[in-house]
Amino acid sequence: MSPDDIRERIEAQVVDVIKQKVENEEMTEERAQELAQRVLEILKPNMSLEDLYKALPMLDDNFSEVSPIIIPYLRDYEDGVTKKAAFQVRDLIKSGRYKEAQDLADRVIKQDVKLVWTGSAKPTS
Repeated sequence: MSPDDIRERIEAQVVDVIKQKVENEEMTEERAQELAQRVLEILKPNMSLEDLYKALPMLDDNFSEVSPIIIPYLRDYEDGVTKKAAFQVRDLIKSGRYKEAQDLADRVIKQDVKLVWTGSAKPTS
């Protein structure tokens, strides 16, 4: 799945949330417009996977309504990148390659790693 596919899926899910919440009078039209604008500001076409993962946490900074949408993607990042990197860091340390371990840990913390989509995030119902 390409970053644009993921972005489009997230945007569609946000639209669904907005529609549902406005129809149920759980969100004002003004807040719906603010949320839509925020999504368009943060999620841009042709983003790299790395940039997309860096941007996702910003979506729910002021709009907790989208947390259920982005959490599965953030968990995939955690499981697919952070946990695997922790094992690699541990192995590097065991073999005495401390500088490499530190460099890898720093890159993961900064989300400065090259990613390939292997996630399994599912749309919320």
